[in-house]
Amino acid sequence: MRVVIVSDFGSVNGGAAKVAIESARGLAEAGTDVVFACAIAPVSERLMHPRITVELFGADEVWKVNGRLAAARQGIWNEAAHRWLARLFGKQPANTVIHLHQWTKAFSPAAIAAAGVSGLPVAITMHDYFSFCPAGGYFDFQAGKPCDKAPMGAACISANCDRASYAHKLVRVARQWRSDRAMVACRNLTFLHVSDFARSFAVPFLPKHARHVTVENMMEAERRAPVDVAANRHALFLGRFTQEKAADVLAAAALAADMPVRFVGEGPLADAVRRINPDADVRGWVSPDRVFDEIGEARVLVLPSIWFEPGPLVIAEARSIGVPVILARTTGPASWISDGEDGILVDGGASAQLAAALSALKDDTMAQRMGEAAYRRYWADPLTTDRHVRRTLAAYGEAVLGPRLALSA
Repeated sequence: MRVVIVSDFGSVNGGAAKVAIESARGLAEAGTDVVFACAIAPVSERLMHPRITVELFGADEVWKVNGRLAAARQGIWNEAAHRWLARLFGKQPANTVIHLHQWTKAFSPAAIAAAGVSGLPVAITMHDYFSFCPAGGYFDFQAGKPCDKAPMGAACISANCDRASYAHKLVRVARQWRSDRAMVACRNLTFLHVSDFARSFAVPFLPKHARHVTVENMMEAERRAPVDVAANRHALFLGRFTQEKAADVLAAAALAADMPVRFVGEGPLADAVRRINPDADVRGWVSPDRVFDEIGEARVLVLPSIWFEPGPLVIAEARSIGVPVILARTTGPASWISDGEDGILVDGGASAQLAAALSALKDDTMAQRMGEAAYRRYWADPLTTDRHVRRTLAAYGEAVLGPRLALSA
């Protein structure tokens, strides 16, 4: 079997690119031939492997293209990318799977269309909701709440929900129309979801003929002794301080619960967090090699997101070292948690519920018990690259063999 992995970026600049690159490396080390098709240089050293061939299209990120009209046109449909990918896909043997991780930053929906034209099985990893939502997050940034509209329906198209502007939203609507048409043309289509929650949430909005499997992202962590969380005092928020991630909700809840709180990251709500909770410890990003140490200083890690976040790995990172979590029940990692045993689930944006959960975890015995349960349950089935690769290969195998078995039945 061979796989062509499609990623806008050839190096790590975010979660989707990191998973695409690490998945390519893991598949190659497992004996699979990989073609890594990317649009934007540089190319990661992790792709230097005898079984990996890198094909670089050579393009700029869409909003770095000179001129807004040119950028919008390329974002909706990159004709040069379509021709380049169609030629690349056309050279692949029949036992090839095309796996798209990210295409909205450079390749455009032309990547999906080229995959469909090839006639090869197509897999799409749902790192976000761009496969059905023009804005990608199924979130109304102007209203500050989750979306409740049918994607690409009249109410969706007319809604001014984009973070930037309605004009920007209309460009994304045009891009989504192209994506929808391209996905329908992919007759052998599989969606890979990064959590069971994200899968159940997204399936009703996706093409009816598609298959769906859950393949969690990898999170390689050295097994270390669990943290003595009873000796720690502060709650931790680790991520971007943005509206949909609800850092401001945590600031208010921590103040009400009289629990120290630390915010690590950056974003537009930094000043609001300081204003709401003057005692909050607001810091910048830490280096990747410091993340586990930072989490290990916390009593609890909190993810209060008010959007339907598919699968942030910071929850797995906390659980792997025995730090309990409080998170919104409408997020992907909520499906990993047994409420009240190894973490606490709350309604997204519910400050009073969040404050009550923080107050409960001020009890040393409860915090220690939940932390130990989180550690035990994580290491019973850790999110290793090997696990990710095995499940990805199983999804590929079903995509390649499924249609043939159906024809022979």
